[in-house]
Amino acid sequence: MENNLQFQPIGYVKSCFKNKNGTPRQPSISSATKGDLSILKTVFNNPEHSLCGISQFSHVWIIFCFHLNESSGLKAKVKPPRLDGTKVGVFATRSPHRPNAVGLTLAKLENVDNDTIFLSGLDIVSGTPVLDIKPYIPEYDTPRLGLSVIDKPKSSDQPLSELAEAETTNINVSDWLVEASKDQINVLFTERAMQNIKKYQVKEDTSCQWKLDHICADDMVQVITDILKADPRSTYRRQKCGDRLYYFTVDSAHITAWFDDTTVPNTVEVLRIVPCLRLNQYTETKQT
Repeated sequence: MENNLQFQPIGYVKSCFKNKNGTPRQPSISSATKGDLSILKTVFNNPEHSLCGISQFSHVWIIFCFHLNESSGLKAKVKPPRLDGTKVGVFATRSPHRPNAVGLTLAKLENVDNDTIFLSGLDIVSGTPVLDIKPYIPEYDTPRLGLSVIDKPKSSDQPLSELAEAETTNINVSDWLVEASKDQINVLFTERAMQNIKKYQVKEDTSCQWKLDHICADDMVQVITDILKADPRSTYRRQKCGDRLYYFTVDSAHITAWFDDTTVPNTVEVLRIVPCLRLNQYTETKQT
């Protein structure tokens, strides 16, 4: 049996997340996050042919590599952020630190143009190598008991929506996921942050630094809120780091937020939003 398996990426994601910091841990966290994927010509002579028919599906599975993992040795038990330091088996988690650093995400298919698919609801860092794309098929991908909805007798008076719900009621998840999902974080925006967002929403001058490549400016508040409500901080940063400031990027915007864990529920305040290019220029000026 061959031990050394080799895979060739079919393309690389371009998304609104340039760094791991702030990238959602799951695709369902924010539906407004966007990106695209072009099929490489080194894979197919006519890469657009590989996407024929995919536009008939609303969602697709993206199978990718966690290429930004730092080599720290494999561990059979890991500490999911939601468990605040408690360890569970790696295969009972979605941790990126796995024997084979392969990730799976479900994205909404927005459009197909030639050799490129446009996606939303992404939780993938820009530049991530993709191994495969598969269409999402509810009839096969949603666990059900007994007969499927389409096989139910037509004489049944029960609505199809109720049948679908009844068929999926015996799906279980770990208790710690259920408890963690109850935690709520209030997200607030300072007046300064809201004024910063308005600069992105001015569309007269598209050549200025206040522009976005992937997401819509009108969705900025929602995207930032979705990310922060899910608390993107690591367990170490939450428990042992005295600095409550948190920095992350969305598209071309650099966001500064401040977490207050003393309130009930916890609160995070968005302090400032500036273009990444402008921040880099400011940093270079200070260093010189």
